[in-house]
Amino acid sequence: MTLPDRQRWQLLSPLLDELLDLDADQRQHRLAQLRALDASMADELDTLLNSSGRAEQASFLAMAALADEAAPGALVGEQIGAYIIEAALGQGGTGSVWRARRADGRFEGAVAIKLLHLSLLGRMGAVRFEHEGAILARLTHPNIARLLDAGVTTAGQPYLVLELVDGERIDHHCSSRRLSVERRLALFDDVLAAVAHAHSHLVIHRDIKPTNILVTAEGGVKLLDFGIAKLLQDQPEGSPVTAEGQRALTPEYASPEQLQGTPVTTATDVYSLGVLLYQLLTGRHPTANDVTLPAEVMRATLDTDPLRMANALTLPGSDDVPAMTQVALDRSTTLPRLRRQLQGDLENIVMRTLRKSPSERYQTVAALAEDLRRYRANEPVSARPDSLAYRCAKFVRRRRGLVMAAAIVVLAVTAGLIGTITQAHRAQALALQAQQERDHALRSLAYAQSSSEFINFLLEEGHDKPLTTAELLARAEPMLEKQFVDDPAQRAHLELIVGNLFAQANYRAKGQTLLLRARSDARDVPDISLKAEIECQIASEHGHAGEDDLAQPLLDSAIASLRAAPDADQGTLAQCLQSRAEVANLRGDAKAGLADAQASMQLLRTYARAPRTQLIVTRATLADSLAKLGRSADSVQEYRLAITELEAMGRGHTRQAIGLYNNVGVALSRAGQTLGAVDAYQHAFEIGRGFGGAEPALEGNYANRLIEMGRSTEAIPLIEHALAESKARGDKRTGVTVLAQGARAWCFTNALARCEELLSIARSELTALLPPGHSTLGTLETTQAQLALAQLDLQGARTGFLRAVAIFDAAADKNRVGIRALTLLARTELQLGELDAAETYAARAVTQAREAKAGFSHSEWMGSALVAQGMVQRARGDRSAALVTWRAAQAELQATLGESAPATVEIRQLLGTPK
Repeated sequence: MTLPDRQRWQLLSPLLDELLDLDADQRQHRLAQLRALDASMADELDTLLNSSGRAEQASFLAMAALADEAAPGALVGEQIGAYIIEAALGQGGTGSVWRARRADGRFEGAVAIKLLHLSLLGRMGAVRFEHEGAILARLTHPNIARLLDAGVTTAGQPYLVLELVDGERIDHHCSSRRLSVERRLALFDDVLAAVAHAHSHLVIHRDIKPTNILVTAEGGVKLLDFGIAKLLQDQPEGSPVTAEGQRALTPEYASPEQLQGTPVTTATDVYSLGVLLYQLLTGRHPTANDVTLPAEVMRATLDTDPLRMANALTLPGSDDVPAMTQVALDRSTTLPRLRRQLQGDLENIVMRTLRKSPSERYQTVAALAEDLRRYRANEPVSARPDSLAYRCAKFVRRRRGLVMAAAIVVLAVTAGLIGTITQAHRAQALALQAQQERDHALRSLAYAQSSSEFINFLLEEGHDKPLTTAELLARAEPMLEKQFVDDPAQRAHLELIVGNLFAQANYRAKGQTLLLRARSDARDVPDISLKAEIECQIASEHGHAGEDDLAQPLLDSAIASLRAAPDADQGTLAQCLQSRAEVANLRGDAKAGLADAQASMQLLRTYARAPRTQLIVTRATLADSLAKLGRSADSVQEYRLAITELEAMGRGHTRQAIGLYNNVGVALSRAGQTLGAVDAYQHAFEIGRGFGGAEPALEGNYANRLIEMGRSTEAIPLIEHALAESKARGDKRTGVTVLAQGARAWCFTNALARCEELLSIARSELTALLPPGHSTLGTLETTQAQLALAQLDLQGARTGFLRAVAIFDAAADKNRVGIRALTLLARTELQLGELDAAETYAARAVTQAREAKAGFSHSEWMGSALVAQGMVQRARGDRSAALVTWRAAQAELQATLGESAPATVEIRQLLGTPK
């Protein structure tokens, strides 16, 4: 079979997509409609569908490049890149989709592989396709189905490796569950969040439509194919696609500028989002009817003004009344009530997204989201001209209780009641609050507009060659020097945004330079919140680099200025408090961290505009403080609450979830719950399989638990990979922490020279990075003493353990590795014949282990401490007491380490009960 040429395919592809989604009867009915409009096009579609049927949804769309009209399932078992094809999932206008798994066994999670039409890639595009795919793979958001990889097979077949999403397209999900307008807008919020995230990373979608947005069984939104349009469209200069002016688009959702071939900006996605929202609310397209052909859709998009949404529900002809009534029922309401809901501000917001000229639409997705939020909160929206009457009406609707109270006050004053002055003060305070809210909204709008203008300029395709993310950032810096020369607030705001982008892309030095420039430009700006946000971001970078002496004064000053300013943004204050808590935890001052985390949580609970994700991050910081203070059970509870909140948002399988499960593992490790910690780490790994690998901190933490379970050989590759990845990212703090804790893996595998070498490196870097007395230095001394034990240097081991115990005793946080140091010190003293000292240290270890065990039924720390105590009892000749102690130790160790761990094996040998 010969495929249509590219221009004809652009018209056929969306219709083929639609037909493939229908069952047999519906498909024939739709084909009959199309045949009445264009018989030749219907014949072509029928031919394509018949070919698809012969391949039984397995190889039709792959044959464009594979030239193989294969039998059903012909690709199953074939290897593409690092993946083995398992089953066909479906097909669409751009290619076929297959379920696959890793071929090398590195990860077990399933992925989706999309085989694209070779004609979409263009000549000489393979290298660029793979390069852009690597960049887009870094785009991560809970509501974006992540692009994991992109490449071209040896046969020239372009393919994409995508996160596998099990869900229902958004319009079908809304209809099947009869979601109300309010619930549809809530789902749409998550779509906006995903698109805004990508725009902030300089990526435009270009093909937003219902089939690219799935809703999972848990209610989470996943936006598909983000960046794929960029891969297909941004051809090298002079390529056939560029020369012919073709575009990767779907006519029903394409913007006028896409159809005209003019520059595409963030406003392009705003238009497509507007079409989607219009359909979710009214059940129909803003300019086209159900049987319109692609060419007519394009013409209508360019020439026809969209129907007002209320009018879309009042179609002529009595036959349409039942259909419109069904539309209302699908939204759990009546037709008159739905018309009323779709009038006014909501209608104005949607119509603004559908303006023909990009400059007349919302310039950012964030601005659209903010207007929808204000609509739901009965606040004034920017899509409607401002007027005193309009704002008063909104105020009355939003604060009916206050208005009624004011009316009562007026009556009371008229009647001569007492309290006039008090009520006047209250009214003045309300007026001041309203003015502050207005000022904040105006500042936010100005910042959003400047950000949009700047990002749009960066993303414009125009006549320039396509640019990678790295090139766009490089282009951004000199542009900043020319932007808003006479408006330092806007200039500083842009420098803050771009500085953060540089830092996220691991260009930390460049990011810090821009943050410092933002500070300089904002020096004389009256916006206290902007200046404080810049200072807190600079301080956070210092804190993560171990520069606490620089971070702390900046955070203290910024928070003081926010608290002193009556009009300061409370969200910024909460964010700065959370940053200060995190920096305090990093330097080991968990008490200060706990106080700031609790203050931040309190602010966020009373702050109407607080993002739910910020609440989750702050709860995690609070949990970290509790863990460092030895309150492990409370810490685990807070982490699990954070995970529950994240899952309630449909984000239980995101990078943020990975971080939370890792933190649960850390908290459980500190409580001596090794098996529980391993479960948490493995859960994090399971989620992370779809993200291309684990974070270095997670690998290091998991490796340390493997060491405790006697699996040092398995731990070493994880530690080495974590060290390499930390170095590649410039994350020295994580790397040196992994090294200090993991070097003992080489000690336990008898690679003593390598262990000593790694500990020497760790000591050099830790002493430069951490303040004296930090508990991580105690961990380093403990490992150094374990090396001395392996070298049969008992005196050196004693000295090392004593140094470690002294550090742990003086540290501000309660690092439970101190219990290990005490236990090993007791056993070392016992080998040296110092029974009294051994008994003292063993008793101290038991006391601290009992404290660490609070809230848990068993603890590894308690088991290890009891082993040492039983050894002292046996040395004093009281074997019966030793047996009782060891039996208690066995129960603790079996429950927390398992049967095969070295400590559990040892206790069985001591009891004379080998397994």
